[in-house]
Amino acid sequence: MTRCVFAIPGDLHTPTGGYTYARKIIPFLAESFELQICKLPHTFPFPSSLDLEVTAKALAAADRSGAVFLIDGLAFGTFPAALIETLRSPIAVLLHHPLGLEEGLRTSQRNALLKSEEAALKYAARIVVSSAATAKDVSRLFFMDPSRISVAEPGVMRGTRSSAPEPGAPLHIVSVGTVVPRKGYNVLLDAFDLIRDLNWRATIAGALDRSEDAVQTLKAKIAQYGLSQRVTLAGALNERSISALYTSGDIFALASLYEGYGMAFAEAMAHGLPVVASGDGAVKDTVTDEAGIYCETGNARAFADGLRTLIVDGEVRQARADGAWRHAEALPSWDNTAAEIAAVLNRLVAA
Repeated sequence: MTRCVFAIPGDLHTPTGGYTYARKIIPFLAESFELQICKLPHTFPFPSSLDLEVTAKALAAADRSGAVFLIDGLAFGTFPAALIETLRSPIAVLLHHPLGLEEGLRTSQRNALLKSEEAALKYAARIVVSSAATAKDVSRLFFMDPSRISVAEPGVMRGTRSSAPEPGAPLHIVSVGTVVPRKGYNVLLDAFDLIRDLNWRATIAGALDRSEDAVQTLKAKIAQYGLSQRVTLAGALNERSISALYTSGDIFALASLYEGYGMAFAEAMAHGLPVVASGDGAVKDTVTDEAGIYCETGNARAFADGLRTLIVDGEVRQARADGAWRHAEALPSWDNTAAEIAAVLNRLVAA
């Protein structure tokens, strides 16, 4: 059996989409390969020189004849050439989105990340991305031949379909995503302020320990708009609790600025929730017109108008909910995702 070394920075149990992706494919990859998880320092994509030394030693120890590397892009994009050149086994990179497209970066950081990622990816035999939109971004930003890029869309967490709201009860707006600048929660709160005349409540579920600035901005806006009785911050939830939250909802809303795929949008649709969405990257591809309302990125008024439409017009809300449920039926499962990645790795070994 071929040996696959899956190198991942930080804590595999971190509650973000990228780490969820990794956790989900590991059991399936273990069925096809002799799988070794190689844990890298948590400081990527801003490693110290010592972290890079630790990384080089960990990868060298795993680099044996007949093996293949699958390296998470959060780390690989900052690997210096001298480190990569020491590795003999073929390398596939699992890239969720270009590092420089993360929000909240200084211009110097953004430029440095894009430059280092472009240099590092030249050494990868194959790049695996989570959407066709990300494949286009990678090809455009890094001047890369599209034939070197493979798409393995995330599987979707399916659950019980949301039921009709109780007459007179406030509609429950659900938003799921780590509280970081890229998720656009400041836009979402501005939109909430514009629909305060309507009958709704909201739950935001997502880790609160990834960006102190984003969390403080979110809490400040909740206080500024007097929405503390209507907006609940649930923090990071496990998969079962997230599924139950979707099922309790009437509308899913996330005002992202950019998504490499947008797993939360897919999960919401797989629970029958109509969606109000924004974001560059893959969002438009993930959320179809039959499933939701797409709004201009960063435009709180447009987002508020989308929410108002679904709250006020029950027929439109139901039609979008039905469309979301239908669309989600065709979304891949995690074994489909892992099979795509396994095929890429096997081709590298055969070559």
